[in-house]
Formats: sequence, structure tokens, C-alpha cells
Amino acid sequence: MLWQDLKYGLRGLRKDRVFTLVALLTSALGIGANTAIFTLANALLFRTPLGINHPQQIVLISRSQNGSDFNEVSYPDYVDFRDASTTFLSLAAYRRTDLQLTGDAFQEPLSGMLVSGNYFQTLGTRADRGRLIMPEDNLAPGASPVVVISHVLWQQRFASDPNIVGRVIHLNAFAFTIVGVTEQGFAGTEVSRSADIWVPLTMYSQAVPTFYERRLEARQMSWLTVLGRLKPGVTVQAAHADLNAISRRLEQTYPNIDKRAGVTLMAGLGLQPERREEARRRMELLMAIAGLVLMIASANVASLFLARAVNRRKELAVRRALGASTFRIVRQLLAEALVISIGGGVLGLLMAVWSKALLLRFDVLTGIRLAPQDLQLNARVLLFALAISIVTALIFALVPMVDSSRLELQPTLRASGVIGASRSRLRALIVVAEIAVTVVVLIAAGLFERTLFNTQSVDPGFNADRILMIPIDVGRRGLGEGQGRVFYDQLIERVQRIPGVSGVSLAITAPLGGQWRTGVRAETQSPGDPEIACDYNIITPGHFQTLGITLESGRDFTPQDQVGSAPVVIVGEEFARREFPHDSPIGKRISIPRFPGDTSASEIVGLVKDVKYEQLTEAPRPYFYVPFAQRYQSEAILFVRSSAPDASVLGRAVPDEVRALDRNMPVYGVRTLGTRLNASLGPPRSAATLLGVFGLLALLLASVGLYGVVGYSVAHRTREIGVRMALGAQRRDVLRLVVRQGMMLIALGIAAGLATAFAVTRLTSSLLFGVSPTDPTTLAVTTVLLAAVGSLACLIPARRATRVDPLVALRYE
Repeated sequence: MLWQDLKYGLRGLRKDRVFTLVALLTSALGIGANTAIFTLANALLFRTPLGINHPQQIVLISRSQNGSDFNEVSYPDYVDFRDASTTFLSLAAYRRTDLQLTGDAFQEPLSGMLVSGNYFQTLGTRADRGRLIMPEDNLAPGASPVVVISHVLWQQRFASDPNIVGRVIHLNAFAFTIVGVTEQGFAGTEVSRSADIWVPLTMYSQAVPTFYERRLEARQMSWLTVLGRLKPGVTVQAAHADLNAISRRLEQTYPNIDKRAGVTLMAGLGLQPERREEARRRMELLMAIAGLVLMIASANVASLFLARAVNRRKELAVRRALGASTFRIVRQLLAEALVISIGGGVLGLLMAVWSKALLLRFDVLTGIRLAPQDLQLNARVLLFALAISIVTALIFALVPMVDSSRLELQPTLRASGVIGASRSRLRALIVVAEIAVTVVVLIAAGLFERTLFNTQSVDPGFNADRILMIPIDVGRRGLGEGQGRVFYDQLIERVQRIPGVSGVSLAITAPLGGQWRTGVRAETQSPGDPEIACDYNIITPGHFQTLGITLESGRDFTPQDQVGSAPVVIVGEEFARREFPHDSPIGKRISIPRFPGDTSASEIVGLVKDVKYEQLTEAPRPYFYVPFAQRYQSEAILFVRSSAPDASVLGRAVPDEVRALDRNMPVYGVRTLGTRLNASLGPPRSAATLLGVFGLLALLLASVGLYGVVGYSVAHRTREIGVRMALGAQRRDVLRLVVRQGMMLIALGIAAGLATAFAVTRLTSSLLFGVSPTDPTTLAVTTVLLAAVGSLACLIPARRATRVDPLVALRYE
């Protein structure tokens, strides 16, 4: 019988082709938008990295200050947690790093991972060939030059060499032996950050020459991501209590470093915690907006089904008279709705596939770039599309099913076919709801457009124009500190002589590119106070002038600030405000320990304006700078200021000078600082664009719904309009009558939408910048826009009503 219902439904829909086409396209828009966004959410939040055994048992662990953030962990703290915990089967640590694969005639950058000896054991990952890194590979610094490579790297770079195990390769000009290949599919634990190669943690000095400190001893240096596998039956809450007790013991043992340092746990793998939280908030917003668009589309199709059901009332009454039960008729209507929704779902899936390329172009979240294979239509996505297709089918059929269940045979069979007032009111109510939802969507889009505008207006504290950035790491070429210093000095001198260059400097980090953090102590602190968590940069003289950062007071670093001279430091405004609120910071002293027992103090010689270090919307943070000559790093970024408006014109001349000094020095990642500044606007720009698209789609659907209601009303009031015109009504009177009906619906919808927006837009406040969730300008623009578009939707059927011939109308059945 169900098959008969479906066949009859298909036959009826094939006859009413206009209705079928409009309903299919409308439902496809709603289902497709939701499926596309869910595909993105699935890739970012729900997809589990491959090659991990029982990933639901894995949690990420961090050190936090007052439980407010998710930070990395020092190696000594990791060892204490690993050895003292009773709720974990094992705790592992890792850190991402870039590696340089070198040979006689090639250089190739690889994405590497420094890992503890139990990393693979904790994840439950297996080897495809050879073995994986083991605890005995992490016994002593520099003692185990072995690596494990990914299955992809083995296939693509080494052509699936069957004798790969035991092969010697050079990473950063240091020899490593390949001991294994990971199983196919495993690429690490993070979304959008596939690893190519894994190195024992104790080989950090060879893998990352920048790490000149004794990092395996430095408790104040947080640099590792820690993850653990819970014991069977242990909850995250129990594990948190266990680690928190250990943290309290560490606080008592190391009060100057671990005071007020807590522990935070987060279940699941994929994105790192700070990026995951940002992704979750944005995806919740996008899913909510897409859901509202689906509601509008469903309301439109439900309205179409109601109009169709009214026209079929006699047909349904005849069916009832011939013996069909109410359940049989309801099932028939549901079968037709299911055909439409499943058809719309199939079209929606095709739209989702088509939109993959569009989604990949958006940094919808925090600059997370996904690959095409990440946006897969897997079982979870297909089940989601099927679920919303079934739900929309129920919505489509609900109103006509209720209407048919109240069908009275004799009055319906004798009826003249004029639509009942209750049905007209029901369709009007549906349109009012559509308009209200559209108001919410448009206001959300407007708020994010304002956020984008405000973010673009932020002063980053530096001048991004005319600046070229070139990452260089002499340590990866095997140059020691003495050779590295000479190389950098010669490079700066050579680049300064290039025509068109007006400034050159080195720094270890770039604005809006992530920062390094350490603990410092100010001379104003008492011995019992904890260290100050502070971000920092290591720079050469002239860096502030090159980047256009304002020196507020004091002096810049000079060539005289060398290794043997008195240590000096320059601080940012926020650091000075917090630590020296009533005095000038110039001449004050702070200690910046490199390792336990280091109490050497540095004199503050300058104060500079705060800049935006990671995000344009961030609050000011404590920051300081130290001279490159006093704290040498093998890895640095060369900043070159161009005298021409376009710094990219130096994109060939500067790398040529690098290679002139060392032809094998790797040079990649060359770009302008303006490009980085523009990339930082990716998340707000993408959010504003996607919400703007959803807003326009909602506006279109609501306008179509309003047009349909007003047009349907005009069609069924033809006789009334003819009588009015026969009795002397003018065309403008008819026009006013019809437009007033539509504007009443618009006014009710806008009022309901504004009331709803006042309540729900407050939930987006954490994603907004420089604008209130109840911004009057956004509310006013939305109201005017919707009223204008709605008026146009009403005017078209209203003008048609003015052309009604009274003689024809009086004979209208």
C-alpha cells in the first residue's frame, strides 16, 4: 500500500509540474545549505583522526592560570603528571615543528612532530613497516637519531621503497635513521595539520636548532602538548581531580613557577583546544542560521502544500466518500511530502558537493584551511541529510494532514470552491513566521558585517605596507651560533644595499603570527609572588623603525647591546601599566630566566606602543623585546621595508642575496606583512560573507512566500474586487487595499522578528567586535530593507488586482 501511495504521489506531482519544481528547488535550498554547513562542522569538530584506537578515551591536558585558558606544558611538569597519575593508562607529549629534508640536489620542507617515547603506544597506532618510536628512544638528549615517517611520505617521497627501514636521511643537515612507517591513514592527531615525520622528543636540539635552552629541564618553559588515555571506567572529572591534586603538590614544591597554575582537561582530538572552541562557536552560529533558512524554506513549501490541499478538497472528500480512512488519506499526503523532501535532499546533497570548493576558499574559523578530502560526504553527513529530509517532509505535510483530518464530506462536496477564511489566516500566519525568522537572519548578518568593518578599522600598532617577510633558519643548514651570527650580520648588510630598500631587521616572530611565551619576574615583586606569564620577541636594532612601531620613551637597541654587555629589554605599554602603574618603567629591572637557577636581571631601556600580536580583536597583553645579539636564535624572520608602495617587487632580489651567501639555504614562505594582515581578517570576512548569503536567501524565500499569500488572496478575492470596482472603487483604492493586507503581515513579522532578535542575538556577543547585539543601526537597516522588499512583493499582485474586469469578476466562480 505504501508503494501505491508513492506511485500515486509521483503521478500527481508529475501532473502539477510547476508546484513540484518550485517545492523541489525551495526544499533543496534549505536542505543543501544545512548539509553544506554540517559537512564543514563534521570536518572540524566531529571527525576523528584515523589510525587511533578508541579515540573517545583520549583527553588533552594543559596547564592553566585560574582555569581561564588552555596552555602548553613544560617537560618537567609532564614527567611529574605521567609518573604520579593513577587515572591514566599513559600520558604522552608532543610538539609540532618544521623540518628540512636535505639531499645532494634538493631541499624539501616537512611537517614534523617531536614526540615522547610512549606517543604511539598511547594513541594505539600501529606500524605498517618496521617499528614506531619507543620509550628507549627517549632516554638521553641527542642519543637516538631515529625517525618514523608517514605512509603518505613513504609513498610520495620515497616511492614506496620496500627497503625504507634502515635508510638514512638528513633533517636540518643532521643524519637520522628511518625505523618505521606508520599505518595508512594516520597523520597525527590534529585536523588540517598532517604530520610527515615523527622524531623522539630528546632529539629536540637537532630537530629544532632554535631551542638552544635546556628544555628538558626548564619547568618555566611551557612548550609541549600533552594527551592521555584514560583507564577503563575512569571519567574526565575523576582524571581532572587526580591531576589537580598533583598540580597542588607541584605548587607547594615550586611556588615561584607553579603558583596558581591549574590543570584543564578536554576530551576529543582534532583541533587544538583554543581553535576548537572558536570553531565550535562559529559553527553553532552558522548551523543556527542555516536552520532558520531551512525553517523559512519549509514554511514556504508547507504553504504550497496547504494551497494544493485546498484545491484538492473535493478530491479528498470523494476519496473519503468511497471508503478511504483518515489514516489512508494522511498517509497519501505524507508520501507526497516525502517524495518532495527526498528529492530536495538529493538536490541538496548535490548542492553541498558543489559548494565544497566555495567552503574551502573561506577561512570560516580561525584561519583553518581544509583540504578537499576533509569535506567528505561520509555516513554521518548522509544520515544528517536524510534526517532533515524526513523532518522537512513532516513539516510539509503537517498542515494539510491536519486540514484533511477535519474534512466534512457533505459541505465540502457542495462547496463552491472558495477558500475558507481559516485557511487564509493559516497561510498568513506562516508568512508572518517566515518574515520574523528572516528578520533574525538579516540582523545576524548585519551584526557580522559591522564586526568586519570594525575589525578592518583597528589600528594594529604597526605599518603593514611595504614590508616583506622572509623566514630563515640557519640552524637547519647545520650552522652553529658563531656561523649563524656572521651569516645574519652579512645578510642585513647586503640587503640594506639593495636599491629600493629603506629598512631591514630580524625578529623571531611576526605580528599577527603567534608568539613565544615565558615567565618573568619584576623587581617590584615579592619573593613569594608567581612569575608573570609574558609574550616576547627577540629583535635586532632598527626593528621598530622598520615596522613602524612607535617608541614612546627611552631608546632602541643598538649594536653595542652585545653578549658581553649588560642585558637590556624593551617593554610594551601593557607591561608597564601592570607592573609599574605609577612610575616610568625606564631604568627598572626584570629577570628573564632561561633555565632553573638563572636570576640575571635585564634593565628596561625603552617603552614601545602595544601592537596586535595574534589577533586584531585581542585585548592588550604584557609583552617585551630583547636584543637578538644577547639572545641568539638560529631561526628568524627577515623584515625588509620597501621604498616602493608594493613590497613584492623585492620578492626576488632579497632571496637572491640569501642564496648568494649560501646557495643551499632554504628560502620559502616569502610574503608581505600586508598579506598576513589581510589573512587575519579571514574569519570575520568569511562569517560576514556566509551570513550575508544566508540573509539574502532568507529574504528571497520570505518575499516569495509573501508574494504567494498576497497573490493567492487576490485570486480568491476576484469576485469581491470586481464588486468593489463595479460600485465605484478606483484602481488606487484596490491597490491600497491589497498592499495594506501585505504590509500588515510585514509589520507583524518584523515586530515578532525584532522581539526574537533582542533575545537570541545576545548569544553571539562573544563573536562580535565593536558592536552591540542590539545595535540600533543594524535593526533599523534590517527593518527598512525588509519593508522595502516586502512592499515590492505585495505590489506585483496588487497591480494585477487593479486590472480586474468587473464584468468578468461578477461571473467568476
